[in-house]
Amino acid sequence: MGFLIKTNKLWLLLTAMLVSATATDRLVQSGFPAGQSSQAWSQHILSAEDLEAGRLYPSPDINMAHASQPGVDNTADDSPSAPDIWTRMRSGFVFPEVDPDMVQTYIDEYSRHPLLLKQILQRGEPYLFHILARLEQDGMPAELALLPVIESAFDPFATSPAGAAGIWQFMPETAAYVGLDLDWWYDGRRDIIASTDAALDYLGRLHKRFQNDWLLALAAYNAGGARVARSIRKNRDAGKPDDFWHLSLPAETRSYVPRLLALRAVIKNPHDYNIALPRLSDTRYFSAVEIRGQIELKVAAELAEVPLSTLQRLNPGYDRSITPPDRTHTLLFPRSVAAVFRERIAQLPKDLRVRSIRHRIRKGDNLSTIAQHYRTTVSALRKLNRLKGNKIIAGEFLMVPAYQREASISGVT
Repeated sequence: MGFLIKTNKLWLLLTAMLVSATATDRLVQSGFPAGQSSQAWSQHILSAEDLEAGRLYPSPDINMAHASQPGVDNTADDSPSAPDIWTRMRSGFVFPEVDPDMVQTYIDEYSRHPLLLKQILQRGEPYLFHILARLEQDGMPAELALLPVIESAFDPFATSPAGAAGIWQFMPETAAYVGLDLDWWYDGRRDIIASTDAALDYLGRLHKRFQNDWLLALAAYNAGGARVARSIRKNRDAGKPDDFWHLSLPAETRSYVPRLLALRAVIKNPHDYNIALPRLSDTRYFSAVEIRGQIELKVAAELAEVPLSTLQRLNPGYDRSITPPDRTHTLLFPRSVAAVFRERIAQLPKDLRVRSIRHRIRKGDNLSTIAQHYRTTVSALRKLNRLKGNKIIAGEFLMVPAYQREASISGVT
């Protein structure tokens, strides 16, 4: 990890190439300067704090089937003859072939840095099967399963400076438009299932809006449908072609679509570019479990005997690592431990499901005084509430760890 924290400008530029920041608003103009979002976002997610949190590079649990992790499904056959996700994905590719010269620049980027590409694809392993199954269900192109590579590098915690969040990088306004919930407890833009449903439904609507042209739909997803429609009208009025390649669009959007097409080419024929794709099993990784009332992810992880980081990456929509009160919620677990969790949660008293306290911030409060009052630390408050600094606002809430209530519960029988 020390090596990663010493990230130099080369990695900043490389991440900017591989991880296009979608800070442009998909429905309204965000005001983020065109052509600057990718670099700005790469600098944002390459902070030492994010690297230490394992958000850019795979944490030890990203290769999800490890024998060292109790309860994680190790039954998938990883032998060379076993089916992998790429074979299935290639069978669903439907985008028309394009002139290689139009995407060669981006193919060269991937080819020069195969290790980083491999790391990003590995990070997507828990999600790819679900996304691909959803695309197949709706008869949509398998190429769209690769879009989170371009959007967020498959980082469920990714947030752009303009406020886009999650693997599909929804802006708050767009999230409201597509029906994703967003409150103090929960951010539907990060919820893997909810955001995937919303993103693919939205892309489907854009596809119909732009006469079943997927390249125009992708451009609209990045730059906004109104922006693409205006450019089409302008070209038609001038007697010019109105396909994606001839439109006047922001620089980021002009590279956004070719970057995805280049990634498609690499996935389709990796050996042509001297790239070895990671072996990702063509099996569902997670199962969904419904839970009534609140539970902390830390408690759930102990019950299921999986690392907390595994549950956080499967359930990134719960901003406080705790489900909201007085509702029924869905938690995702590695498929092999879901039954164990269901059995143990049924036997756990409800007053042991939550170890944290919800503190309303009062005028004059600061992190230091709150930490002292609850016998915790400022760093613990920052971590639990995902705070970058010390700023807090009166009237809002903080989650406070209540360590005195901790008990070993993984052995509940």
